[in-house]
Amino acid sequence: MIADNITVSSARSEAFSEVYIKYYSKLYKYTVYRVGDPNVAEDLVSEVFEKVLVKYHTYNSEKGMFSTWLFTIASNTIINYHKRNGSKTEPINLEKVEYKSQLEDLIIDRELKELLLKAIMYLEEHQRNIIAFKFGACLTNRQIARMMRLTESNVGTILYRSLKKLRDILKEQGVVY
Repeated sequence: MIADNITVSSARSEAFSEVYIKYYSKLYKYTVYRVGDPNVAEDLVSEVFEKVLVKYHTYNSEKGMFSTWLFTIASNTIINYHKRNGSKTEPINLEKVEYKSQLEDLIIDRELKELLLKAIMYLEEHQRNIIAFKFGACLTNRQIARMMRLTESNVGTILYRSLKKLRDILKEQGVVY
């Protein structure tokens, strides 16, 4: 009986490790896009994985994809964070995020990224969420559509309009691309 429990526990631990390795980066990037602070994002992603560990037995593959379940937990965790703190998304402090970049890349990209992240704050919440899924979590339009219960073409349209609006905002700020 003890050997069976060790085998089950070991298998569960390996499965969780695989989930962590596969999704940590995507969840972190998605969360940074939504909260704007790398330190808060790390805390929230840890909270998400704690919930996944505790609630893994409740996942039902017949109801949807695992990634949808996982990002729903992340989205709800972020929403709860904003409710608790009465906060809006803040621009990211890129010095904290870009710790692996070379100095010259950081200098060149820093201003553009800051302008882009500030411009994103002018978008509506659902537009920011779709952009975070697309560019933060690197999800496809189909995956985003499933998670947000939209059509794939609707996601594409929202992305197109959001990016066009961002381009217009950046033009107003004098950014030439």
